[in-house]
Amino acid sequence: MIFGNCMRILVVHAWLRGNLGDVLQLSVLLSALRELKPRALDLAGFPARPADEAAEVLALSDHYVAEPFAWYWNVSPKLVGKLLLEPLWRKRREALFSRYDAIVCAPGPYLADYDARAPSALCDITVASGLGLPVVLSSHSIGPLQPEALAAVAKVTVRIAREPSTHAYLRERGISCSLSADLAFLYPYPEQTAPGSVEPPYHLVFLRSNNLDASALRLEDGALFEGSRLIAEASNDRLVLATSDYRRDQRFLSIAARRLGVSWVGCRRVTELVQLVAGSSGVVSDRYHPAICAAVLGKPAQVLSNREPHKMQGLKHLLADHTLHELQELARAGLGTLRDGLRGVA
Repeated sequence: MIFGNCMRILVVHAWLRGNLGDVLQLSVLLSALRELKPRALDLAGFPARPADEAAEVLALSDHYVAEPFAWYWNVSPKLVGKLLLEPLWRKRREALFSRYDAIVCAPGPYLADYDARAPSALCDITVASGLGLPVVLSSHSIGPLQPEALAAVAKVTVRIAREPSTHAYLRERGISCSLSADLAFLYPYPEQTAPGSVEPPYHLVFLRSNNLDASALRLEDGALFEGSRLIAEASNDRLVLATSDYRRDQRFLSIAARRLGVSWVGCRRVTELVQLVAGSSGVVSDRYHPAICAAVLGKPAQVLSNREPHKMQGLKHLLADHTLHELQELARAGLGTLRDGLRGVA
């Protein structure tokens, strides 16, 4: 393999259904890989026809390869996966990967037992490693995982943890990795020059559709609760529900907002997210990237715990323990590790 303009890089596992968080982190990753001047920089992801929100990501790649979403693998009996699903998947992926010199896994939290994408993504790592290709985990939240799955992670050439919970989890299990911060800390957020769709003053609560029970949400003296759990403390500003993943969360937020008697906003473009956050007095979020956007824009950000322990707890630690400059330096260091890793195997 020859480095430079002869290297062919494939970025896999891109999730392009409209979540703006994926747009933020993938844009930074692909821009950094572009600096290596590869012969080809292709992007493989789901769905076959990416959402309109992903246009800026697609523009940074040379070619888009549609990946199937093997959700059924996660719910199939283990024997079925081993004897049927895995051989079929391996054959398809070997044919694809053999056209490239390096495989870079798109940023995300999908290498965890609870994520339906994990079995196929972990299989990809073993397939690429078996072909002798370098594999890079570019900016990830990882775990919890079963020992067999951790063995696949250990085969990766370069592992970059995007938060300290993942870093500690892997190191405690004897798997080396580099500590970074999410790549969205480096996104070139546009300056907020026009008013957003909501008139200030307001504070934002970003909610993910599969974490809370809309029927259990209630307001008491201005504070937001789910049952007895406090979600957001009372504020002098009015509460507005929001999401950075409109397609996934719109039904949930519509029901929740109607129940609470408040308004909600679904952001479909990064500019809309920036305008909304910039005009707010602060953000409470059980979505990862709105909290990062708030931190970059100098707004108070509170991270809610959810069913993704390493991802959200790690982000809490990042925001509590570091200045914005330190977070951006951590993210830059992660990109440096990625580039050095690819140069080192050239």
